[in-house]
Amino acid sequence: MKEINFTLLCIFVGYVPQMDCAKILGVFVIPGPSQYMAGSTMMKILANKGHQVTVLSVFGEKHPPENYRDVVLHGIYEKFTTEQQSNMFNRVSQDYLKPLEIHQMTMMLMDNVFNHTNFKKLMDSNEDFDLVIVEQLQTEALKYIAHHFKAPLIIYSAMDSNYWTNPYQGNPEPPSYVPNVHLPYTCSMNFFQRLWNTLMYCYNELLRELVVHPQQNALLRKYYPQAPSLESMAYNVSLVLLNSDMSVYEPVPKVPSMVSIGGFHIQPPKDLPQDLQRVLDEAENGVIYFSMGSNLKGKNIPKETRDFILRTLSELKEVVLWKFEDENLEGKPKNVIIKKWFPQNDILAHKNVKVFITHGGIFSSMEAVYHGVPLLALPVFADQYMNSIRATLNGYAKYIPFRELTEESFRRDLEQLLKNPIYRSNVAKRSLIMKDKPISPIDNLIFHVEYVIRHKGAHHLKVAALDLNKFQYLLLDVVAFILCSVLVIILLIKCTLKRLFSSKNTKNKEE
Repeated sequence: MKEINFTLLCIFVGYVPQMDCAKILGVFVIPGPSQYMAGSTMMKILANKGHQVTVLSVFGEKHPPENYRDVVLHGIYEKFTTEQQSNMFNRVSQDYLKPLEIHQMTMMLMDNVFNHTNFKKLMDSNEDFDLVIVEQLQTEALKYIAHHFKAPLIIYSAMDSNYWTNPYQGNPEPPSYVPNVHLPYTCSMNFFQRLWNTLMYCYNELLRELVVHPQQNALLRKYYPQAPSLESMAYNVSLVLLNSDMSVYEPVPKVPSMVSIGGFHIQPPKDLPQDLQRVLDEAENGVIYFSMGSNLKGKNIPKETRDFILRTLSELKEVVLWKFEDENLEGKPKNVIIKKWFPQNDILAHKNVKVFITHGGIFSSMEAVYHGVPLLALPVFADQYMNSIRATLNGYAKYIPFRELTEESFRRDLEQLLKNPIYRSNVAKRSLIMKDKPISPIDNLIFHVEYVIRHKGAHHLKVAALDLNKFQYLLLDVVAFILCSVLVIILLIKCTLKRLFSSKNTKNKEE
């Protein structure tokens, strides 16, 4: 029996797929530090697995690890971080304008990318890549890079499935319960929310077909006249890696070629600097961590708002760690410690952290849930609203849109989070959901990247919906056929009855 078992084991091991070192190109050119952090973390994970990775970005690493090569597009980040663009606290935009603003931003970004000297050098090189990974944010023209290098393409999305990824995978997104990423809705919408969500869905479809694709196609042809049409490349995606997790997102449809890897960026906590460790350890009344992320600058918070935030924080017993650019901030209370940068993940892992005041970004939200820390969310733009609303409905956060923030609401909600244990209890449940997986997000990431390479693009994952046009997909042709058939049958019945009655009347007259 032992001999048989040993033989079976040998046969099984013989069939385990072996993955040789692959050359992988990662394209992470979105000019946001948090987006780059996620992309570089992903590529470092693959480099540590033994793959040779090249990372095209606007940032770059000071100390890149082994097997990791940077191609930096210098100057692009600076173009997108002017005072006007970076100060988002006072910016107001209508829902229906947001998709158009994203389009204008990404068109400008891709024009700068395609025209950059280092990008041209990479494209003109004779390098071969086994796989290309591109971060998706309505940047279909960048998919040409994979076509250029004749490599399978994986798309990475910094959020759950959305209208930037769904159409290219044939993934269903019924507007009846799948909210648009620009709207502050959850999957449970009332009638008027479903109405506005449906109108936004139709608007995005028209915008993509009539504006986004034609303009991106023209931009691509400007730099690469020999490139095939954007339509022929945009849908040629092997896999989509989604930065989503059931603990923070609601369940929505996902086809087999869409894989959730949310939490892959969360590392085991490292030792804190000695001074910071001492502050956290000795905080008898606990610690509040305050950070509005990497894209938003605390110095741009309106003075009136900043003043009442400081007044409220000064009344607390807790120590407050505030990520803020000016460490000599005027009016800073004694219980507030300000630094330009804090090791956020390591701080949230400390047992004395009681509340995290945040902008509601998805990376921060995931780290808070993972470590079981309740949130006071002050969303400013993009998906921060939706993330904050979901967290509030799930019972581990309070949510105040930043532009509606008042001293009274800030004090009230912060006090509730500190005093009511239900918030910590609810976030502990969500933390358990995030950690209860058959495979870690990192292993899931590695497996699916290597799976696409092993199976030469893994075309068997694609659904048949990609072979259908919009009329076929929505069954509009079938509905039209049924309506026409019913109409024809009604007309036939009407004509038959008319002839019968006419014949009967003629016969009666003859009698």
